[in-house]
Amino acid sequence: MAFSRREFVRRLGGGGAGVAAASQLIRAYGTDDLLALEQGRGGGGQRPAATGDIIKLSSNENLRGPGPKVIEALKNYNFSNLGLGYAPPSLNGFVEACAAMDGAKPNNVILGTGSGDILTAAVMAYCNGDKALVTGDPSYGSPAQTAQRIKAPVRFIAVHPKTLALDLEGMIKASIGAGLVFLCNPNNPTSTVQTSADIEQTVRTIKQRSPETGILIDEAYLEYATKPGAFTMAKLALELPGVFISRTFSKAYGMAGMRIGYAVGQPDTMRKVGNAWGLGSIGELQAVAATAALSDKAHMQWEKMENKRVRDWTQNQFRAMGFETPESETNFIFVNIQRPAVEFRDGCRALGVAVGRDFPPMEKTYARISLGRMEDMEKALPIFRKVLGRG
Repeated sequence: MAFSRREFVRRLGGGGAGVAAASQLIRAYGTDDLLALEQGRGGGGQRPAATGDIIKLSSNENLRGPGPKVIEALKNYNFSNLGLGYAPPSLNGFVEACAAMDGAKPNNVILGTGSGDILTAAVMAYCNGDKALVTGDPSYGSPAQTAQRIKAPVRFIAVHPKTLALDLEGMIKASIGAGLVFLCNPNNPTSTVQTSADIEQTVRTIKQRSPETGILIDEAYLEYATKPGAFTMAKLALELPGVFISRTFSKAYGMAGMRIGYAVGQPDTMRKVGNAWGLGSIGELQAVAATAALSDKAHMQWEKMENKRVRDWTQNQFRAMGFETPESETNFIFVNIQRPAVEFRDGCRALGVAVGRDFPPMEKTYARISLGRMEDMEKALPIFRKVLGRG
């Protein structure tokens, strides 16, 4: 049985009141930390302090914020246009810009308020009581939680124990007869990335063996990947029915507060996903800002390399302390801290640094640390050393 958006919100807790409460929680915690609250795993048992009171390295946000073209576009915007909104005047131009990124057409694109809506819609469209979700373990938890809410089975496939990469062979085997396969690439929280050749082979094999199974490739962190051969799967999504990618402006584009995301796939696939959860629009200022962000390729390249500089430095610091961490291709690292994540998290929070939530089944030894600016990481390092007994 598929649930409507209204029914879904009702089950979360009370119509408009539930939405208002959810909005307050998002402002306080961020969407990533809310996953822990929904599962009964708080971020150290206390509400986060105001951003100015702590170094926030918990939600994979981009502390550098958006690029200069975004700021300029908003400063020069004719705000009288905000009186026009059905549809927002800049919306079509944004959809066309998204499509142009991959040589697609506007009907190959659907929009969401962040990519979270798209992940929810994907599960609602393809999964039910008889059609399972296949996902990595650990991987981004939102799709699994949506599946569990609608009583769809979830097939968790453990990541490789040494590399922490997604077990693509295991996911292929589990995909037979499934409703949806969720490939988070790069994977959150393990920070690893699969090459495009490996993802393409996986997708084609699944579609050959289980043609009706949908496949969602979440590329939320792909802009940060520097590994050779790791590219978008948009062309494959345009070629194959039931295959689609999701992207967000919340990470490398530095616009988490504006809640913008989109998906790319064949028109029939986009209609199926969009209809399952009422997707298709964002606000006027979001469209203006995001269109400007897509045009600023120089800033995106700078952001990618600046993140790599911070990432390499941070990983080297942990390795020098004797803590293993897989080679990250994201704006966070996943560290074997050799103790429960909650101990590390609470110790850091007490000294003014917020780090990531638990990620079962690896929460007994691993912690996720988001990457801030270099100055943030330099301030946080002595605290990490102290909490880990390396001070």
